[in-house]
Amino acid sequence: MVPEEFSIGYSGDRNCSEAMIAGADTWYSVLGGILPEPCLKIVRAAQRGDAEEARRLDRRLMPVWDLFKKFSSLRVVYALAELLDICSTEPPFPILPVSAAAKREIAEVLQNLPSGSGW
Repeated sequence: MVPEEFSIGYSGDRNCSEAMIAGADTWYSVLGGILPEPCLKIVRAAQRGDAEEARRLDRRLMPVWDLFKKFSSLRVVYALAELLDICSTEPPFPILPVSAAAKREIAEVLQNLPSGSGW
């Protein structure tokens, strides 16, 4: 029903691994701009048909997905950007930044994630 060049993408980061495994063309990720390496590795694993590896990498991000569910992905990514010294800004109004307690929880999760080539 659509032209062959029409791409199918997904933007719910928490479920994108399964979407990519199922054949989605792209992942419109909020996390990919902050933590590109693990997101790209999930996409590449899915693209080469390695569902087991895509799911393994996805499980390593489960603490982040849980934060997304608890505080909203956009708010968490703003906090991550600050914690990683990428930038310090707040989400656009009417979206409120996470609380100080939530930011501490996000920092703890970040500290426990693999870094660099640990993915």
